[in-house]
Amino acid sequence: MKRLAAFLIATVVALGQDKPWKISLEYIEACSCSLFCPCYFNKYAQDHHTGEHHCNFNNVPRVLAGNYGDVDLKGMKIWLNGDLGADWATKGEADWLVVTFEPKSTKEQRDAMGAILGKIYPVKWKSFQTDTSEITWSISPDGKTAHAKIGNGKAEVKLVRYAGHEPNKPTQIANLKYFAANWNGPFSLYYSDHYYRGFGKSYDLKGTNGFTIKVEASSDGKRVTQKSTD
Repeated sequence: MKRLAAFLIATVVALGQDKPWKISLEYIEACSCSLFCPCYFNKYAQDHHTGEHHCNFNNVPRVLAGNYGDVDLKGMKIWLNGDLGADWATKGEADWLVVTFEPKSTKEQRDAMGAILGKIYPVKWKSFQTDTSEITWSISPDGKTAHAKIGNGKAEVKLVRYAGHEPNKPTQIANLKYFAANWNGPFSLYYSDHYYRGFGKSYDLKGTNGFTIKVEASSDGKRVTQKSTD
């Protein structure tokens, strides 16, 4: 499996250098850390009072605008499940990743997203697998809740916005970089209930870290212009 993961990463890097690309994403995201995730401020994931550092996550981006060469990516939804493990920042190695694509996505779109995700998350995965399922994705009009679910029942995320002293406004963290993205907006903070059950992995988490965020990345480092969002 390690050899397969290394091959996939090498392929992703090569693809990412072949064609110009850009992407604008909006995430519903949840992990096993407490609110807010210490991974962004330290070189390790949270110590869950066991001496073990790990971060189980459900990351669900939808593409607001983007392309990889002449492959249009707008409207795609992708689901990322995995565990960053203890060495993602110190050694550039993470434990495992499952990427779920919707059935309507083409092979060209999946290959393109694989190349781009390898740029946004530049780590080596000890285990890498793919899956296929419908994905539902929504943020309530008032922004107080968000919900995403995989149609095959393997994963679900429910977010409830953290209520600050002005509960009708989001509580946000700004001026904080999202992994290797060229640009990102502020992190809007939520409590999360989420689970994943698949490929021999299982976690079910209540009241942990969650957020929504807009992220942009491109091969030339420039902001992504978009006419409209769905």
